[in-house]
Order: sequence, then structure tokens, then C-alpha cells
Amino acid sequence: MTKAYQALLGSKWRVLFAIALCLCSTAWIRPLMLPDEGRYASVAWEMLATGDWLTPTLNGLPFFHKPPLFYWISGAALALTGHTAFAARAGSLVGAVLGAYALYLFTLRWCGEEKARRTVPVLLAQPLFFLGAQFANLDTLVAGCITATILCLAHTALCFESNQDYRRSLLLAYLLAALGVLAKGLIGFVLPALAIFLWLLVRRRWRSLWALISLPGLLLFLLVAAPWFVLMQQR
Repeated sequence: MTKAYQALLGSKWRVLFAIALCLCSTAWIRPLMLPDEGRYASVAWEMLATGDWLTPTLNGLPFFHKPPLFYWISGAALALTGHTAFAARAGSLVGAVLGAYALYLFTLRWCGEEKARRTVPVLLAQPLFFLGAQFANLDTLVAGCITATILCLAHTALCFESNQDYRRSLLLAYLLAALGVLAKGLIGFVLPALAIFLWLLVRRRWRSLWALISLPGLLLFLLVAAPWFVLMQQR
């Protein structure tokens, strides 16, 4: 690798670390709020305590209100740190970091390093975004997945239009959409698809729209998103 590329790669890792540090630094201060934070933390803890990572339960009863990605992330964090507010909010923190870093990478690629470095502090300074990362519920996780999916699809379309390789980023977009579905249901797929469709419609880029339809991507999406729903339907 060239020295310039190595420096850029190092810079990307530093930005990711800075985003995570900023969002995580105060996530442990405030106790969990009832009922929402306590409810979602309890579901994650019951998964860890029972060893059943497939069936969400609350007070021992099945709790199928939403898919399990948040509970998996927070349950894994609880396994590492025990009963801590930080671990209970791990799912929200992951979503916030994912969304912020995806925005940085997209802006860096298409708008330049200077604008990318300005974008991140502006986003982190938004009260609702910062507080959402500090609150244990499903919204910030699915918002991060949706944001990353939209930006990945937009990056794919722009690469296609400029005759650059776009296949890996397209598969990544389908993977992110599948994670969004596992975070909070079909909005993880429907909202990114709708946003990209309207964006390309306004730009009149019909060929780009067709380029985003991928059979391997759909198979990857189903392999990631479908098994949990099938198993729960059987149960």
C-alpha cells in the first residue's frame, strides 16, 4: 500500500474510535429509565440467563414484539460486564456508531475529507441523536442500520454511474438491510428501498435503479434475516 493510502486507512480507524468514544463516554452515568429501558434490558438479560438466544422472553413469557438483534447485542455486552447500564444500552450505541461512521465514509468518498470531518461533529452534536444513543430501546439500532443501508445503496448507485466496481458494496447493502429487519422488522428493508427509489426517481437514473436489484444480494438477505422468523413461526 502507498503511504497516502496507509495514512487514510489510519485516519478512518481514528474517526471510528473517536465516534465510539464520544457516544460511549456518558452511556454509563444515568441509571436505566422505566419502563422502556428496563424492559428491553430485562429481555436481553433473560436470554443470557436462560441460554436461549432465540426466544425473547420477559418475566419468563414469550416477548415477540420485535426481532432479537438488540437483545443479542445487549445480551452479549451483559455477559462481558454484568448488570451495567452501559451494557443495557449496547444495542443503541452500536446503531449510533454504525450510522455516524457510515455517514463519515460516504461523505469522505464523495465529498472529500474536509467535509467528512465536519459532518461527524455536527451529527454527534445533535441532541436527539446523542440522547438516542444513550437510551436502551430499538429505535437507534434500526435507525443506524437504515442509515447505513441507504448510504451504501447510494454509494453503489454512484459507483455504477461512474463505471466503478459496485458489487461488494451492493452485497453489503443487502446485508445491512437484513440486520435492519432483525432490529425492528420490515422497516429495515422498506424504508431504505423507498428512500433510494425516490432519490433515483428524482434524478431520473433508471439504469441505476435496475443495477441495485441483485439475486445474490436477495439470497444473502434471506440467509441472514429469514432463519429467526422461520424458527419462531415453528415454535
